[in-house]
Amino acid sequence: MRKSRRDEAVAALKREIADDPAVIDSLLAELGGQGAARLKAANKLQLISQANPAVLYPHFQVFARLLESSSSVLLWNGIIILSYLATVDTERQFDAVLDRYYAHLRDGKLVTAANILGNSGRIAACRPDLAGRITAELLKVDGIPLPSAECREVARGSVLTAFAQYPHILKQDREALDFVVRCAASHRPAVKRQAEALLTRSRAPAAEAQPAERPQRASR
Repeated sequence: MRKSRRDEAVAALKREIADDPAVIDSLLAELGGQGAARLKAANKLQLISQANPAVLYPHFQVFARLLESSSSVLLWNGIIILSYLATVDTERQFDAVLDRYYAHLRDGKLVTAANILGNSGRIAACRPDLAGRITAELLKVDGIPLPSAECREVARGSVLTAFAQYPHILKQDREALDFVVRCAASHRPAVKRQAEALLTRSRAPAAEAQPAERPQRASR
């Protein structure tokens, strides 16, 4: 199978880091600078987080600060990078930024919401102790501010992408299952296919599954 450009870029960065570990320090310095170089560095660091999150983990707080960035591009990179760093988070640093991470669901921007929602499955899969809290955040998708109804369908698809990374949640959380059943009736073909695939994996075919009465979650 032919590699995508992204896969090729990730592989090239892995080789570059192996040849010269100082590349990380150079990129972090650029991230703290200004202008286009800062954005380019953020993109490279995102690729590195995918290829080898452990080499960036010592700098977790650097990326956590991107959650406060006024630059949408830096924020998006921070969201993605933190999701990868969560997979090697031996000190459980993500716990301290979880509320700030999900607060951005209320920014009213589709790309921001989709990045948070779509990358949340990676975090929930490696942190089962946080899966319940993360699922509760994902299920807020129908209430967060978004520009249009079609944007909401896209965001719902991002939630399904997350659930696909920890599909056992559909057997543990009836509200999550009901959400997927509703998505199986989506007018958006991609969302409908995602939902049907999840329901098949959970042994609850869309044609047979019926949404249960939604349980009330305790307010936090």
